[in-house]
Amino acid sequence: MAVGVFDSGIGGMTVVREIRKRFPGEKIIYFGDTKRVPYGNKSKEELIRLSEQIVAFLIAQGAKVIIDACNTTSALALPHLREKFTTPIIGVLEPGAEHAVHESTGKIGVIATKATIDSHCYTSKIMEKDKDTDVTAVACPKLVGFIEDGDLDSDYLKRILKSYLNEIFLNNCDTLIMGCTHYPFLADTINQLVGEEIKLIDPAIPTVDILEGYLEESQSEEICYVSGDLHEFNNTLMKVFPNHGFEKIVEFDPIVDGE
Repeated sequence: MAVGVFDSGIGGMTVVREIRKRFPGEKIIYFGDTKRVPYGNKSKEELIRLSEQIVAFLIAQGAKVIIDACNTTSALALPHLREKFTTPIIGVLEPGAEHAVHESTGKIGVIATKATIDSHCYTSKIMEKDKDTDVTAVACPKLVGFIEDGDLDSDYLKRILKSYLNEIFLNNCDTLIMGCTHYPFLADTINQLVGEEIKLIDPAIPTVDILEGYLEESQSEEICYVSGDLHEFNNTLMKVFPNHGFEKIVEFDPIVDGE
């Protein structure tokens, strides 16, 4: 068995990083749709179409359990995917929301893509767990681009990040969900800006807790697929996650565009 992980680009590698830490012997098949990143500005219909094809591809490659490592598709496409496929599919949204409620004293901030924020998915999930929690949700449309370019701490990035975090500060949030799997690559920079008063939540950690129940001995080939430029992806990957563990990274696009 192999664990399939997919994301719009390199962000899902934060989930891979957590799997490597917790289950170093587990085989992983990764797909990053770098040709179409970012997903945060796409419609629900398009996200469902893309996700369907990616999940089908990962199953064909030997994945027996799949982590949808994109918060945007976890919010908008995951219910459809679970209806269509019998293979277990784990999203990152609900584990992240539940963990935040557990850690918070009542004021939770969420930073994510515009599509994730506009869906109100995190607010809804948090309120399901604790209706008295005050949620501040902020769209951060520029952050994925910085991370895909390998920029994790430039002065320009910090200025943009500060502008996004301003509302989090104003509302006195005690906990902050990094509601896009790209964002944990910025955890050190975010920590520098928010200090010790705000606890950062990386949804990858509670998501991998769930994964443990599905693991078994794996015989599959471990491989990373990217739909866009291989060299660009690899260059960024070596900047943000040099110990990724993939011996083979392949440029391959299984997605048929259009309806």
